[in-house]
Amino acid sequence: MAQLPIRIAGPGDLEAPGRLLAILGVGLTLVDRNMRVQWANEFVRNYAEELSCGSDHCFSALWHKESRCSDCLPVLVFRTGEPREGLRERGRPGEPPETWRVRAVPVLDQGGAVAWVAESLVRLSGVVPELAGRAPALSSGAAFVVIDRSERIVSWSPAAAQVFGHSVEQALGRRIDLIVPPERVEEERSLAARVEAQGRVGRFETVRRARDGRDVPVALEAVALRDEAGALVGRTCVIEDLSTLHQLRGRVAEQEQLLAHITRESADAIIGVDAGGRVTSWNRGAEQLLGLPQEEMLGRSLEGILARPRSAEMLVQLGQRRPVRPQRMEWRDARGETVPVDVSVALLPGPGGGAALVARDLSAQQRLDRQLVRSEKLAVVGSLAAGLAHEIGTPLNVISATAEYLMPEAGREGQERLREIVAETERISRLVRELLSFARGTPPGRVQLRLSEAVERVLRLLRYALEKEQIALTCDVPEGLPALQADPDGVHQVLLNLLMNAVSAVGRGGQVGIRARLAEAARGDRVVVVEVHDDGPGVPVEVRERIFDPFYTTRPEGTGLGLAVCSRIVAEHGGDIQVGEGPLGGASFVVQFPVREEER
Repeated sequence: MAQLPIRIAGPGDLEAPGRLLAILGVGLTLVDRNMRVQWANEFVRNYAEELSCGSDHCFSALWHKESRCSDCLPVLVFRTGEPREGLRERGRPGEPPETWRVRAVPVLDQGGAVAWVAESLVRLSGVVPELAGRAPALSSGAAFVVIDRSERIVSWSPAAAQVFGHSVEQALGRRIDLIVPPERVEEERSLAARVEAQGRVGRFETVRRARDGRDVPVALEAVALRDEAGALVGRTCVIEDLSTLHQLRGRVAEQEQLLAHITRESADAIIGVDAGGRVTSWNRGAEQLLGLPQEEMLGRSLEGILARPRSAEMLVQLGQRRPVRPQRMEWRDARGETVPVDVSVALLPGPGGGAALVARDLSAQQRLDRQLVRSEKLAVVGSLAAGLAHEIGTPLNVISATAEYLMPEAGREGQERLREIVAETERISRLVRELLSFARGTPPGRVQLRLSEAVERVLRLLRYALEKEQIALTCDVPEGLPALQADPDGVHQVLLNLLMNAVSAVGRGGQVGIRARLAEAARGDRVVVVEVHDDGPGVPVEVRERIFDPFYTTRPEGTGLGLAVCSRIVAEHGGDIQVGEGPLGGASFVVQFPVREEER
């Protein structure tokens, strides 16, 4: 818990951090000045089923103790306004006691007054056994030492003998330097002077030395002792051994470092923002998801990466410290493209406010969903196409043969009509052949395929059409790309279909481009990305999801099977195909082929 006081409007503000602490196995309660529990997180409620708001702080259901401790931490916090911590041996009724690390910090209301104390509870038994085993002895009480004006020890409690190893007989009459390391002598002299001048010195942490030469970390506070005339006669020191807590803090620090490492290296984007929506932390997952480095994002407004309209509402909720429910959103990456994400938000406690956002990339899931829908459609259409092709093929052959047979005997006008019949039956026959090809498919024969060679083969076929229509073609396909384990005919058909569609879309004098690169997909998988783009009219946003459906086409002469076939072939290779807007302003078809382990 934070060292600074927490400021909240009411107990409900602790719900979000309380849930997070419960997941981590940390209890959290909120106690008012009447020593009544006003709120407890799920960890505490599960541990003590009898607990309800308004219960006494030392409720027997949780602590197996009906009377309040003499050094009750919330009482000390209310009295001094400073955080307190200690070790307690507690347990539920009928069960063996357990060792707990307890820390209490002041909680301010909106007016700045200490209205509550937040108490965190961490079970040590079974978690840090080498520390927990020592805890009962160390939590039995603080060491009390009385020192006269000559700096000699005149009172030495049993707890002091236990902490420092000097018996009462060995300590009485000795100077306090007995337990002060040489490098801390001046600190002790300064302490004596401050006690004389101010009457007391509040609790502070320092180091004292045990009989066996160990340096013992302690918390020390001192109060002046005066005679009836008010003259200083010495001081009383309360010394608390912090050895176990220091070891525990080291363990906690290690856990915090581990948690920070997990947060930093998490595949999910984890982003910290302050109350104004400015970025305070930016992990590696966020860098990979959005392509924006941490050094550029720290201090910038989160609004720059959030796509409207839902982002504005979320920022308002964060600014007003209102809970934000998990939701699906679209964020913008470094290229300005939208990235679908699932976002959950946890409000952070403390006067500075702020929140932690966890965003999970949904791109891969959406691609899988699209592939599943397309596969289901293709399966249905394939079965239908096979039946139709069989039923239509034979009558078409009869019609075409009959028309050709009658043509020599028909007059001029009749021959024209018969030629139209033959031409139309031939067009339907082509459609039937495409249907059969689509329905049957071909099990891909996988071989090592160089993409640059496949592209070159396709461009040789299209050279005449490009020259005839005076279409400018740019090709950027590096030869050093990893070879694909792919079906050469299938890849050839995909490239040919996409390039022919681009040529048809731009018309005479247009521009068409094809480029490829190696990229990293979700979960670190590598993919070869092939993009075919043009400067044609493009594909409207509202039809982009339907354009890969069988029989859907935007061209009067099209059959609506070309892109469906491309989608099927790409899916058979474990890849993905999408359509968007390209660098030339027209359509852009992007195909991803996975790079298999054996290809690396």
